[in-house]
Amino acid sequence: MRIARSSLGILAATGLLAGSARAAEPAGKGDVAHLYQEQCARCHGATGKGDGDDGIYYTTKPTDFTAPTPTPKRTDDFLAAVITSGGPAKGLSVDMPAFKLPPDQVKGLVAMIRQFAGAKAPAKGK
Repeated sequence: MRIARSSLGILAATGLLAGSARAAEPAGKGDVAHLYQEQCARCHGATGKGDGDDGIYYTTKPTDFTAPTPTPKRTDDFLAAVITSGGPAKGLSVDMPAFKLPPDQVKGLVAMIRQFAGAKAPAKGK
């Protein structure tokens, strides 16, 4: 009986770990809104205002994508680099982690940030 309980515990733990591993996987192609809500909104807020629940725990307030600056002045390549390499890669907050995502998801997140900002990307080189 003891072995059966132990085995059940191991099976239950394995099932929980497998379930959490699936939940941590990036959203599928075309599901950028879900990806943003799962990964970005915790800090940047559901509408990009930098007011996410987890943002209060960081030394630097998360960027408000709706503010007149700095987002509209940053290129798409800059935003993509911050998403994929983290804030320190571009001289920003160490609190901004890197997210290793497929290029189509990064491009979708950049487009979503642009929608929050209500602006197009500046010309390259700016």
